[in-house]
Amino acid sequence: MASHTVARRPESASLSPVNEEGNDSNDVMTSSQDRGKQPALPVDERTPLFSSSEREAMRRDMSDDDSSYDTVPLPDMTYSQVMRSFSLVPLTCIWVLIGLGCLISFAWAPCPDDPHWNPRYPYKPNVRAFLVGAAGWIVAYACRGPLYFIVTFGGRWASLTSVLLASFLSVGVQELLRLGVLMLLNIHLHAWYGHPEWIPHPVPQDRAFRDVWWVAMGWMTSEATLSVFQGYDQLSLYKELFDARDQDEERLKDNNANGHYGSVAHRSVPSGTPDDDIKRGTTVSPPNTSSYEEEFAQSIQFRDREALELVYGVPLPNIPVFISCLQRVDAQILSLGLTLLVSIAYVSTDRPLEIRALIFGLVVLLHSLLTVVWAELLPRVGIHIVSYASLLVALGTFFGGLALWGALE
Repeated sequence: MASHTVARRPESASLSPVNEEGNDSNDVMTSSQDRGKQPALPVDERTPLFSSSEREAMRRDMSDDDSSYDTVPLPDMTYSQVMRSFSLVPLTCIWVLIGLGCLISFAWAPCPDDPHWNPRYPYKPNVRAFLVGAAGWIVAYACRGPLYFIVTFGGRWASLTSVLLASFLSVGVQELLRLGVLMLLNIHLHAWYGHPEWIPHPVPQDRAFRDVWWVAMGWMTSEATLSVFQGYDQLSLYKELFDARDQDEERLKDNNANGHYGSVAHRSVPSGTPDDDIKRGTTVSPPNTSSYEEEFAQSIQFRDREALELVYGVPLPNIPVFISCLQRVDAQILSLGLTLLVSIAYVSTDRPLEIRALIFGLVVLLHSLLTVVWAELLPRVGIHIVSYASLLVALGTFFGGLALWGALE
C-alpha cells in the first residue's frame, strides 16, 4: 500500500478538542477586523452578512488553517477491501491454534520403555484445561481497568510513574493468575510407580506438559478473540473517512464528465433582502437534536482515531495486514512461552525454592519490560521494527520454555 490519498474529514466532524493547537479563528475573520472592536459572528447560511464570494474565501481560509490536523492519509483501497483484508488476521490465529494443537497431539511420542508411556496416542485434547485457561485470561483482562483506576486515583494522578506502576501491577496480577490456573488444575509431575526411588523431572511425555500446553491454548484463544474484535471495531472508526473520500472522488469524476473542471459547488443562498432573511431566521424551527448527537458521535470517533494514531504512530488502515497477522502470531507464541516458563517454576519441586521464585520473577520482569517497551517504542521506531523484534523475543521465550521442559532433547 505504497500509494496513499488524503481524505478530508466532513465539516460536521470538525469538533476539535478545546485546547487543540491550530484551532484558532483569527485568520478566518480577518476581513471583519476593520468593522469595529467587537469580534465577528460566525458565518450563518441563513443570514448572509457576506456575499457568496466572501463566504467561499472564508471556507478556503478555514480549510487551509485546519490542514494540519483535518487530513488523514488513507490507503488506496475501499473500506470494504480493508475489512476483507483484515479477515486474514483471525484466519491466521485459527491456523496457529490448529498447528499448536497438532503439535502437542502428535509430537513427543512416548516409547514403551519410557516412564510416561501412554498407549492412548495421539494424545487427546484437554478441554477442561483449555476452558480454565480461557477463563483465566478473561479474569486477568477484567482486572486491568480497576488496577489502573486504583493506581491513578481515578485518573487524577495520570503521570508517567502511575502509568508504569499500573502496567507492572497489571502484568504481575496476570502472571499470578496464570500460576493460579495451574494450581487450580492441580498440575504436577507424575512419578514412575515401577521405580519408587525415581525422582520426577519435567519431560514432554509427562501429562503435566500437555495440560500446561492446553492451558496456554485457552489463554491465547481468549486474547486473540478479543484482539480481533477490537481490530474490527477500531477499523470502523475510519469508515466515514473512506466514505467521504469516495464521495469526493465520485463528485470529481462527475464534474470532469460534465466539463466543469475546477468548479466549486456553492450552497444556494435564499433570495430576498437581509431584513427578510433576519425575519425568516427568527421563525426558524428549533435546532435538530439528532444533528448535534451525530456531531458529538463524530467528535468521539475523531478523538479515538487520534488516540490510536498516537499508539501506533500511523493510521490503523495504513498498517499492512501482514504486520497485523505477525502481531497476533507474536502474542500467541509469547503467551505459550510464558506459560511454559511459569509452569516450570511451579512443577519443579526438585529444584530449590529460590530458583523457582527467580524463574517466576524473571517472567514477570520480562513481560513488564515488553509491555513498557511496546508502548514507548511503537510510535517512535515504527510498528514494523517493533513487530519483528517482538517475534524474536517471543520465539526465544517459547524455545526457552521447551528447553526447560526437555522438549528440545
